[in-house]
Formats: sequence, C-alpha cells, structure tokens
Amino acid sequence: MATRDLALIGVRLIAFYLVVRGLLVAAQSVPYLWASQPVDDPSLVQLSVLLQLIVPVVLAALMWLGAPWLANRMTRGGAGPIETGGLSAEAVAATAFGVAGVVVLIHGLPQLIWSAVQALVVSRQTGTAFTAHDPWWQVAALALRCVLAIAVVCGARSLGRWVLRLRTLGLHSGAS
Repeated sequence: MATRDLALIGVRLIAFYLVVRGLLVAAQSVPYLWASQPVDDPSLVQLSVLLQLIVPVVLAALMWLGAPWLANRMTRGGAGPIETGGLSAEAVAATAFGVAGVVVLIHGLPQLIWSAVQALVVSRQTGTAFTAHDPWWQVAALALRCVLAIAVVCGARSLGRWVLRLRTLGLHSGAS
C-alpha cells in the first residue's frame, strides 16, 4: 500500500469524523430550542445551531473532495510503498471504526458527566417531577451516545466486514 493511499484514507476519515461531529452537536442543541426559560435573543441560538451543523459539513465536503490533492501534498518526498505485511482491508476498516468509536467516547464522557451534574443541581433546586423540558433528557441522550460509541468499539470488526460487503454489493451479481 502506498503512503498516498494511507494519507487518502486518513483525510477521508477526518472528513467523516467532521460530519458525525457536526450532526452530534446539532442533535445536542435540539433541547435548547424548547428551553423552558427562553433566551433574550432566540435568533442567536438558532444561528449557533446552524453554524455548528453547517461549518463541519462544509469542511468535511471540502476535505472529502480534496482528499486526493491533500494526500499528494502530504506524501511529497515519501510516496514509496509501505510494507503492510498481512494487513487486510477488513483489519484497516476495523481499526478505523475502533478509533472513531474511541473519539466519540472521548468527546461524550466529559459532556455526559457535566450534563449529569447540571441536571442533578437543577432537579435539586426546582424539586419538580420529570417533565418534557427536564435536563435529564440531555443526560439520557449523552448516555445513549456513549453506549453506542462503546458498541462501535466492541463491534468494530463486524462493522468493518459489513462496510466492505456493502462496498462490493452489486459488483458480482452479473458475473454468474
């Protein structure tokens, strides 16, 4: 495998991460649209949510489309082949999913802890029952994200196999 190919994979993984991160941040911002105590300027909240979604997606699209050019720039002077031994596409895909799951978990755990502390403080101050605007919904969403990240890490090999099968799904149907 050439160093350019590895650089291309790396750039595209970063682009994928940016899209996922943008979607996660946008999803986390949804409860603020129904906040029980409205902010002074709701357009500021809407602009913030919009920017948190659009900027990462635009950057990811630019990185994805410009990945060949970026890979060429990154591997100037070192474009020789890299000895990968018995490294298979499945192993690379499994590693990529594992790393992606760890990154999401690393970002999610501090947010989960912080949101749980805030929800505990708010629920002790208000003493109200569980409502639609309760801060525990945010905690539940973050906990689900962390559980899914752990599932991606644990199932990285299966996910890698599945993605590789999807990639070649219709290619062999006409050969028989």
